[in-house]
Amino acid sequence: MTISISTLDAASAVRAFPWPVLEAGNRAFLEGAYAVDVEHRERGRSFMLSHRVDGAPLLGRWLEEGNVLFACACAAPVSAYRELHSSSDPSHLVSWDPDDLGSHPVFTPMIVAGAEIRHAVDADRDGLNALWEGRTIQLSKGARLAVGPTFALQSGLLGLLDFIKDEKMGSGRFRVEASREGGFRFNVYLAVDLFQFLALQRQEPVRWNIMTHIVSAVFARLQRDFDEDNDEDEEGWKSYANLLALADELERRNMPHWGDEAFEPELVATEFYPHKTDSGD
Repeated sequence: MTISISTLDAASAVRAFPWPVLEAGNRAFLEGAYAVDVEHRERGRSFMLSHRVDGAPLLGRWLEEGNVLFACACAAPVSAYRELHSSSDPSHLVSWDPDDLGSHPVFTPMIVAGAEIRHAVDADRDGLNALWEGRTIQLSKGARLAVGPTFALQSGLLGLLDFIKDEKMGSGRFRVEASREGGFRFNVYLAVDLFQFLALQRQEPVRWNIMTHIVSAVFARLQRDFDEDNDEDEEGWKSYANLLALADELERRNMPHWGDEAFEPELVATEFYPHKTDSGD
């Protein structure tokens, strides 16, 4: 899955830094976008992060010059567990021991200064707001340069989805296929424009509503393929750890799962991704 922010995204609060930071709602970078691909390695214990930045020339140069570290903060509120994983490589492994955490962890990807940096701002060249023009900024090692959204992996839903760009598919289209190779997964094939739109998350209400349609299709496929009355496999869906996790998540939300008669894919999909409007309703 891909998580990302844009400076154009709305944010309930923006922290004040004495240097430009690429984060949601912060207009220091005029057109900056920060995205992180999350690839599961050992489920519930590790994943690979791949960071990338677009539309922020100053950060782009610092990345090329090796002046940054790619990082991810891991926290578990119940146990007060805190750990910062960092690497000079934009693709790096983040791992943890569930026994140390006591609860589901949350993760915040970020890019930080790898050394002290002193820089005289040229707003046009750096892709910064004109308010920064002519200023000299001083950053200490570890200063945050880009901050992504905090995310969690406790739900089994996103862990089931692999988003795949399909260059042969017509604009704005997608389709869902189930795969049982190496554990149960859903391949979500997306047209190029739709794939890029979801990756950038530039319009949150629209993106949310697209996810509603995708998840509705996923639940409909689960209902079709794992109808308990027609499942010849003695274990059926219970033989897949990720489906067990998803069933547990539905139970916590007081929702039926795909084997229950009362299961309605569109209703459950809107439990996870309720439709949003530009007005915030």
